[in-house]
Amino acid sequence: MSTFFKSSLSAVAIGALVFFSSCKEDPELPENIIAFQSAELGIAETETELDITLILSRAATETTQVTISIEEEGLLYNTDYTTTPAAVANVITIPVAAGSTEVSFTVTKTEIALFDGDESLEFTITNVPASLVIGANNQLELSFAEIVAASGIMEINGGGATFANKVFIDLSANRQTAVARTSWDLGFYTDDEFRVILNSSNGMMAYALDKTDLSTVTNADTAVLRNRLSFDAVFAAITSNEVPEWVSSAVNWIDDPTGDLTKTAIMQVSATASENKVYIINRGSGVGAPAPSLGWKKVRILRNGNGYTLQHADINSNTFSEIQITKNDDYEFQYVSFTTGSVPVEPVSDRWDIAWTHFGNTTNFGSGPVPYYFPDVILQNRNEVETVQVLTSTKSYEAFSEADLATLVFGAQNQLKIGTNWRTGGGPGGPATIRTDRFYIIKDEDENYYKLKFTALTTGGERGKPQIEYALVKKGDD
Repeated sequence: MSTFFKSSLSAVAIGALVFFSSCKEDPELPENIIAFQSAELGIAETETELDITLILSRAATETTQVTISIEEEGLLYNTDYTTTPAAVANVITIPVAAGSTEVSFTVTKTEIALFDGDESLEFTITNVPASLVIGANNQLELSFAEIVAASGIMEINGGGATFANKVFIDLSANRQTAVARTSWDLGFYTDDEFRVILNSSNGMMAYALDKTDLSTVTNADTAVLRNRLSFDAVFAAITSNEVPEWVSSAVNWIDDPTGDLTKTAIMQVSATASENKVYIINRGSGVGAPAPSLGWKKVRILRNGNGYTLQHADINSNTFSEIQITKNDDYEFQYVSFTTGSVPVEPVSDRWDIAWTHFGNTTNFGSGPVPYYFPDVILQNRNEVETVQVLTSTKSYEAFSEADLATLVFGAQNQLKIGTNWRTGGGPGGPATIRTDRFYIIKDEDENYYKLKFTALTTGGERGKPQIEYALVKKGDD
């Protein structure tokens, strides 16, 4: 059969396929469900406002709006609280932009209000356009007091298949805080020591030069690093026929995955300014498929009293910008973006337990640990949060009770205690899945004990939206 004939036959077949396909109706998309992210929340005495989020199961196809009704218990609008957008006759109208996967509104306490702790608001989704469907979680009760949730079911808002968010979870408050992982670059430690962390969720790396003057650093200082200082470059090197010698040093270019702050890529900031070197930083990859490069920076960090001075510039720049960072011990870290300056990221240090994230971890391909980028990693708060794994062969999730706590040995703790142990890794053995043979006991800072299990790695088949279920085993002392 001639090449021409085969090509012509293929063209006819393809044309017929297109024709018959065009005669069929377009396949229907699944219903786009909108629901509250949580069924119960509390606004603590120390909080002045709270954002309340509604999640869509997929991106909105049109610009529209939804309405939320308010039922008050011991509260009056404008006298005790307000909302943004403002309510009219106890109804909030919230715009929904085309392409959005979540919407939110804010509840704010008035300055003159006094609360006894038994006041509450009940929000109900009352009206949506034809393109949306109201989900089962259509009501939310907001208590004007701190709560200790008895149980919860949560779809983690990781941003979908591109893993766009890092999500902080507070079990007792039944609350999750999703933060765009590209919104920050460096974190500055607020305790006594002067430590700086990289944004591992973007796959950042840092390399120390033997220079202390930013103006003397140019592209010549990055010539070799261009093919080394990235997770992709390391992976290419370890899968090559002959692994280059520099690979064994690459683990020093990321922060220690366990959260040990004595092993960060950027050395502790010295009180002696001349000891603080210039670092070349690869900011890693952003959100997308393919994921865009976030670019490179040169930085130098100095102490400024009890704070920090961050000097940063593009590699070839003769000048640099400065950002001043003041320590605030309500938080473990203060965060900075090279683009926008100081930015809020993680919640107050005692208001989150675990976090879900894309993560710059390490793995071993036979010649020692090397940097490796992992999705679906669970980190725990290093501020007095402890976790321990329980196998269902020892005790089932349903049967585990307060009496079983005495049998647990929490052991040494680090931020990767859960890590990726809750799921399989995928790869040649098949797609990644949750491990159903285990669950976790989490003790928070207030000594509330929760049991937690992962119930799904995906939502609607989409990665980056895992699901958890948890229940209070023992309430801490008030």
